[in-house]
Amino acid sequence: MHYFSHQRGAAPAVAFWWLLAAASLGIGCLGAASGAEEGDEPQNTGRLIDPKVIPYDVITLDKTSNSEVVRVRLIPFPNRRIPEKVKLSEKLKVKLLDDESDYEVEWHKIEKIDLFENLVLAEANKLMDEFARLNKEGNPGADAKLDEAYDYFAFLLRGYGFTAGLKPARERYLYFGLGNAFKKEKYDEAQALLEELYSLNPGFRYSETSPTLTDWMGRILDRRLAPFLAKQDFRSAKLLLRRMESRYNLGGQDFIKKWKAELSAIAAKSRDEARAHLAANRFVEAYDACARMLDIWPDVDGAAELSAEITRRYPLVVVGVNHPALSYDARGINNPAARRAGRLLERRLLEFLEMGPEGGNYTCSLGRLNKTTDGLTMTFIVRPPAGATGMNAFSGYDIAKHLLALGDPAAPEYQPSWARMVADIRIHNVMQAEATLRAPHVLPEALLQTNYAPVANLGAPQVQGNGPYYTLSQVADLQRFTRNDKYPFTAAGQPAEVAERFFADPQRALLALQRGEVDVLDHVFPGDIAELKNDPAIKVVPYMAPTSHFLAIRRTHPYLENRTFRRALVYGSNRQVILDQGLLRGSPLPGYRVISAPFPAPENASDARTYGYDENVSPRPFDPKLALILKILGEREVKANFERRHETAPPLAPLVLGHPSDEISKIACASLAKQWKAIKLDVKLKEFPPGVFLDPKGECDLVYVQAAAWEPVVDASRLFAPDGLFPAEMASVNLTLRQLEKARDWSSASRELRGLHRLLHEEVTIIPLWQTYDYFAYRSSVQGIPDKQVTLYQAIERWKIISRSAGK
Repeated sequence: MHYFSHQRGAAPAVAFWWLLAAASLGIGCLGAASGAEEGDEPQNTGRLIDPKVIPYDVITLDKTSNSEVVRVRLIPFPNRRIPEKVKLSEKLKVKLLDDESDYEVEWHKIEKIDLFENLVLAEANKLMDEFARLNKEGNPGADAKLDEAYDYFAFLLRGYGFTAGLKPARERYLYFGLGNAFKKEKYDEAQALLEELYSLNPGFRYSETSPTLTDWMGRILDRRLAPFLAKQDFRSAKLLLRRMESRYNLGGQDFIKKWKAELSAIAAKSRDEARAHLAANRFVEAYDACARMLDIWPDVDGAAELSAEITRRYPLVVVGVNHPALSYDARGINNPAARRAGRLLERRLLEFLEMGPEGGNYTCSLGRLNKTTDGLTMTFIVRPPAGATGMNAFSGYDIAKHLLALGDPAAPEYQPSWARMVADIRIHNVMQAEATLRAPHVLPEALLQTNYAPVANLGAPQVQGNGPYYTLSQVADLQRFTRNDKYPFTAAGQPAEVAERFFADPQRALLALQRGEVDVLDHVFPGDIAELKNDPAIKVVPYMAPTSHFLAIRRTHPYLENRTFRRALVYGSNRQVILDQGLLRGSPLPGYRVISAPFPAPENASDARTYGYDENVSPRPFDPKLALILKILGEREVKANFERRHETAPPLAPLVLGHPSDEISKIACASLAKQWKAIKLDVKLKEFPPGVFLDPKGECDLVYVQAAAWEPVVDASRLFAPDGLFPAEMASVNLTLRQLEKARDWSSASRELRGLHRLLHEEVTIIPLWQTYDYFAYRSSVQGIPDKQVTLYQAIERWKIISRSAGK
């Protein structure tokens, strides 16, 4: 009697036994259930999990059938469980592995059935047995067995997680891996395996004499924490220690107590230093020592009380900056550091608050400004704070004197545009000054962003200006600004001192903010914003006015003087890629965009604040082929011009591209140099010293500029007029600037600015790059910082420092 009967008609006995014999050959070769396709021939590679192998079950017949072994396609048992009770007289329907022929076998002739997944698990267990043996012998080949076992377990977990015996086998595998990683000093890997094992079976123990999982946690924690402390990476040490303690309820374990005590002892040294400095009124030193204490272990005895006492006695805010301030100009258009620190040392008669659809909104720092409806009369009303006397008091006479000086060619404050516009200055009473204009101006406030009480050597130590602070000292990378007692608008609780720390490395600055070494960062690299926003102790806020990035051009360079050559540089710049990948790292931010002119561009279709930007002038696209053609044509034009003068054109030497030392400038310029290499143009990069934003020695052909041209109606001249930062040296541009100054209404001003935009674009006066909305960040220990401001210290009088958090 045959135990398999053909279901598709009678077949010769010889043919059947040939099939049966073929089916019994080569046990042990199978791939993933999804790896083999219908119609594939069975493979025999020696690995059950190879992708091209067709899964199969194995049926072993009894002795009356010569104990034959037959491989069949996966038997569709419910839940892949072999039924415990069957009628021996019934038949099991199967398909042979070779050709999927349908056959039946009587149950009473089946000795056993090995399911495919059990075969795979058996191979995995065999590999672990071999690993255990080889590892005990010290054989270096042991690791290979463990690595191969991983493939088997991964295979089972993907498609056969229900396999009986898989869980204990997997636990054994994880334990072997844990011990092996620990032996090889791969403690991160060991901990990951340990935690996975713990999630499967917290009470797992390999044998009665082997360590518990809690014992293993102590061993691994000892090995991982020691290097952190050696490197003084206390933040990582704290995070790991607290994570293990809270997640696995290990607070009562001796190894947790030991490390807490060690961190407390280290923190106690900084605590005692802080107390000594505080007793001697060395407040900056006390603050630094307290910050170290909180970074090491904020739970040390007396930490919270000491931090609160330092803050109460001397509210100091530490600001991390990416450029030190080497000069001070609250209105600096191309120097972010001077603009930032300038607000600490000086106040301007009128100060820019925010962008608007018809020019910015301004405030009078001394009181209030009223304008008549015809725009011809400006009245300044001084409102001194209560109790302001002597040098603290300021009157209408002082404003009138300042306005007169602005129109006096012999005065150092002389401003030609104001002189051409003003007709008369009068005093009505001691607290009011009035200016009468010859003709209306669309935004006269923008012309009066002037220091009404300038002093010589502003920023030098101990030199007091009219701002809320003055420089106390500057040593290495730390500049300290202390409160100016003569400043009439000091607010209760205002920081007694602002200390700016310069960080050349933005990652080090981020770490300092996270550790509490600094309270505020003036600038966060765009690619780091998303990560920093995940920290609940830190707030990340955008400035409310954009920065325009462009390359200024030295027009005396014979090739850069040629417009065709300059256009080649623009077409050869993949600005979008640099912005998206180099600066934003693939995380878009509102307002970041490629531009065609250096004036604020719309953030979106509804942005009405950007009156100076013409959206009809699209940025030139990246076109390296066209760039190369234009470069060649530009070179020919330059040589032809020299030949007409009977001169020999100089060879095209590598262009020198100068840039500030911050991360954005460095990444941008390095990327541009690489892109221009593709159009056969060599570039030498020259990095300026920290705090320097323009070419100090005139050695550069191109300079990377970060401009705050928030008020194009006046800032256009500051940039491109003959006496501007980057003179256009073009009659058409100068004429447009003069027409802009004479504009009497916003329609005329916008028309002139759009015309200027087109001129700058067509003539490639500068190489426009992109616009950014820069971000700053601060810890929860600083309060009173507005969410809407254009410069960091715009509302410094409202800042308040509370006790530093002792739980971070």
